[in-house]
Amino acid sequence: MLSSLEPVMGAMRQRPWVAPLLAFLLGLVIGLPILGWYVVPVKWYDADVVHLRADLQDDYIRMVAGSYAQNRDIQLAAQRMIGFGETTATAIQHAIAQSNPAEGQQIADLQTAVEQYRQAMGQPTPVAGAAATGDGGSGLFLPFAAALLAVVVLAALGAYAWTRLRQTPSVAVEPVGSTRRPVVAPVTTAVGVAPVDMPTLLPTAASGGAVGAQPITRFMTTYTLGDDVYDDSFSVDGPDGSFLGECGMGISETIGVGDPKKVTAFEVWLFDKNDIRTVTKVLMSEHAFRDEALKSRLAAKGEPISALAGETLSLETATLVVTARIVDMAYGGGALPPNSFFERMTIELQAYRKA
Repeated sequence: MLSSLEPVMGAMRQRPWVAPLLAFLLGLVIGLPILGWYVVPVKWYDADVVHLRADLQDDYIRMVAGSYAQNRDIQLAAQRMIGFGETTATAIQHAIAQSNPAEGQQIADLQTAVEQYRQAMGQPTPVAGAAATGDGGSGLFLPFAAALLAVVVLAALGAYAWTRLRQTPSVAVEPVGSTRRPVVAPVTTAVGVAPVDMPTLLPTAASGGAVGAQPITRFMTTYTLGDDVYDDSFSVDGPDGSFLGECGMGISETIGVGDPKKVTAFEVWLFDKNDIRTVTKVLMSEHAFRDEALKSRLAAKGEPISALAGETLSLETATLVVTARIVDMAYGGGALPPNSFFERMTIELQAYRKA
């Protein structure tokens, strides 16, 4: 084995730049696709609203419209919509088309108010179909394109160096019949939805009046099939900015084998800085909830609850109450039992401070 490698080692000693180049290419392959995309993938947080998916933009606009319908604060509504830039009109029209008549009317009222405010402030009124002021996908496209170009150039240099190495008279290397190329999987990013502080939205009757009439903060989190590292958490802060606790949702249990993971249960949790315990409830699929063995095992994590669209569950600690409403959910299909894993799940979390 060592004798067969001796010609190659001799040629590399004649050209000392070959070894560093090959080591750099190997480090690039390990660092970018393996470490950067599999082991520690990039996870984006605090993205501006214009960079979110269309359905999440619709949810955001509906929340802003609901808030404006309650407080009629034009300046606050305009500030919350400023992140859309020149795409404001287009985003509003899309949200109206995807909403029921009552929500659509609230959004239309919001659009009128924002346009009036911008005209009063001497700002141009965006028109539907206008280009976004933000860089949109180009902010990610340019660095990715540059990295891809660098990989191609370095691969070409490596191929050229290897060809020259094989052509060196002092090296007797048999032609290689085939070349194995690394298989690079598509990049998967999880976009964390920035918490939206909406202190004047719809009240709730949760906990029988044990909390204030209005939530102190509100969050929306969405899981979609393929997000195998889904785990959203949000800081619960008081009106004065003081830290009160945290809440969130993550994967609790999967079913079946293979990728992507098939999530059959989620954990919804609440941490209170004034309480020594973290309250957890397990949101289970219909199939998992009927499985008594699995249900009993997951009960050790928290109270098992069958997931139903529109249902609201409540988590209570010493000074906080968080309600979790299932805004939207859908089961996946395939070879697994019916209604056994989730294709998507959208949860609205509202935090209240106890009276």
